[in-house]
Amino acid sequence: MFISKFSVEDWIGNQNRGSVEQAQNWLEIEAAIKELDGQRKTLVTLETEGETHMAIGGGIQKYVVYVTFDNENFYYLVDLSKSNTDETVIVGGQEGVYAAKSCIDLNTTLKAAKTFAELGIMEESVIWKQDRVVEPV
Repeated sequence: MFISKFSVEDWIGNQNRGSVEQAQNWLEIEAAIKELDGQRKTLVTLETEGETHMAIGGGIQKYVVYVTFDNENFYYLVDLSKSNTDETVIVGGQEGVYAAKSCIDLNTTLKAAKTFAELGIMEESVIWKQDRVVEPV
């Protein structure tokens, strides 16, 4: 297993009652992702000891997924068959607006998450779009 731990958010009102778990195997990570409901449970983060991580937010067939290896360059999972129309998704306990092409189905999300969790790489059979943090000069 590439990742060492994963965190699960569980929002009750404005308080996160989530937890951080040691990563033992893929099945427990898969179960945590499948529990995302887009209301209370809205974010699972797959983590290493460094800045490398994957975040999976949302739930119920509308997931927003990114991976970063340095916390400066971010790669978002996209579905180019979808449009740029706005979709509302709750991620990390907060409602956000995302392009429909950034709202990914469960099977694609699980495929990308499994590859990252086990091998620490981006799944090659899916499409990633790079975004980078812009800092003022």
